[in-house]
Amino acid sequence: MVVSWLDCPDRQCVLPGDSSWLGGVRYLEDAVLRVIAAAAGVAAERFDEDRFVLAAGVFEGAAAVVGRLAGEMGEPAGGEEEETVMVLALPVWELDYLWQVLTVFRRALAGDPGTADLRELLDDLADGFDRTPGQITEDLQRVVAMLTLDTPAVRTLVAAAVRSLGLRAGHTVLLPDTVAVREALEQVRAGWAAAGVR
Repeated sequence: MVVSWLDCPDRQCVLPGDSSWLGGVRYLEDAVLRVIAAAAGVAAERFDEDRFVLAAGVFEGAAAVVGRLAGEMGEPAGGEEEETVMVLALPVWELDYLWQVLTVFRRALAGDPGTADLRELLDDLADGFDRTPGQITEDLQRVVAMLTLDTPAVRTLVAAAVRSLGLRAGHTVLLPDTVAVREALEQVRAGWAAAGVR
């Protein structure tokens, strides 16, 4: 099962087979995270590494995860009435980039000491999208919630999609129609809804 850059999966993620849930968050990669990474890189060159709290590489790593999702999510496999999911494995260190950025965005929103420059940059970026820093943070939180949903139902769907069908993670697949899989899918859908994905 080849599923990550380092070929060492740590977190199996089950995502909707329809990539439309990503539509509202794709801007995070280039228009937010990479911009902040560039600003943090310039600050580091001026010996002001803490200006944006995190190193440029952390923001860049988070951007790469969002970009990877956008690149790997495809169209639904089959007709509208067929249920598909995508099984994607990410190593923990990739998810950690997202967690670190989400945490520092929350700190900036709360006005924590040392986050004023980051908050100012978030304000400027948010204006360009007619959004607020809080909405940007919520969008990032949605991505994190989707990737870190870890319940027995998720593991049931992973087993059904990957082991039973003999497919590699990273593929969008039709699920077998069994009672256990249908129940697991309903539970996972509830988790997606809680994350703000319908």
